[in-house]
Amino acid sequence: MKEDIIAMARRAGAHDDGFEVRFVEPRYLERFAALVADRCAEIAYEAEPFHSADLIRKAFGVEK
Repeated sequence: MKEDIIAMARRAGAHDDGFEVRFVEPRYLERFAALVADRCAEIAYEAEPFHSADLIRKAFGVEK
């Protein structure tokens, strides 16, 4: 998993035992989703006039 995603999970309050990241309460998962959405919005804003979807995938290490 890309380090940015792990860092966002930690910021959201996920439990990290070094092997896996767990969200022990729904509010942490909701916070994580908000952080991911914020990061995607930042990328999309910076992307103009490029294809923001491609830049978002690249930033999160996801291939289509």
